[in-house]
Amino acid sequence: MDDALAVLSDLHGNLHALQAVLADVEAQGIRELVCLGDVVGYGGSPAECVEVLRAAGIRCLRGNHDAMVASSSGMDGLTLQTRLAVEWTARVLSVEQRAWLAELPMTLEGEDWEAVHACLHRADDWPYVLTADMAALHFTHQSKPLCFIGHTHRPAMWVEGEALGVDITSIENLRAGKKCLVNAGAVGQPRDRDSRACYAVYRRGQRDIWWRRVAYDVAAAQKAIHEAGLPPYFAQRLELGR
Repeated sequence: MDDALAVLSDLHGNLHALQAVLADVEAQGIRELVCLGDVVGYGGSPAECVEVLRAAGIRCLRGNHDAMVASSSGMDGLTLQTRLAVEWTARVLSVEQRAWLAELPMTLEGEDWEAVHACLHRADDWPYVLTADMAALHFTHQSKPLCFIGHTHRPAMWVEGEALGVDITSIENLRAGKKCLVNAGAVGQPRDRDSRACYAVYRRGQRDIWWRRVAYDVAAAQKAIHEAGLPPYFAQRLELGR
């Protein structure tokens, strides 16, 4: 699938989900990949996820968890559990790995697409696009026909002037002449009540978006969280998909 782009987001230190998704991407014959950020956070294998992306040369954005781990700041308003995960992740990453996270860009562009972790409207504040009104604010900053986001952990597609909404599980055609905003879902911690890893495929030839769901070893990912001494809640929610 030489004309396709695989879009991954929200790995959250889940090496087992990442490996399963990368194997699926390869099986589909897709050579072009991009990651929308939140490589770390919540999961028990953050260093391994960083190294997989670096070794593969995958273009990657900075997510809010990446930013917090890299700078040890911006944690106001976090739950105690999430703060513990951020602080633990910062401790186990090397100085070089944290520097790599800090240097990740906020936005990326391709010939006919652009990408940001959360939203192009006030990107540094990491807002969530979960409503048509928020998508409309985003569209005022979108310059390309297509934009990819993550952050909510829920697959979605928004079209300028019409809202399809969240928790999309199908293939959706892009709309000619209208800006489209696509949420790729989450590789490492889905929150749409489907425990399988999720990523999106942009098929240029078909002019559509194909959300792929990939089963992976959830128990192994949960074990990594428990062995790291992270809050058990992060392990429990993996099997619930929320």
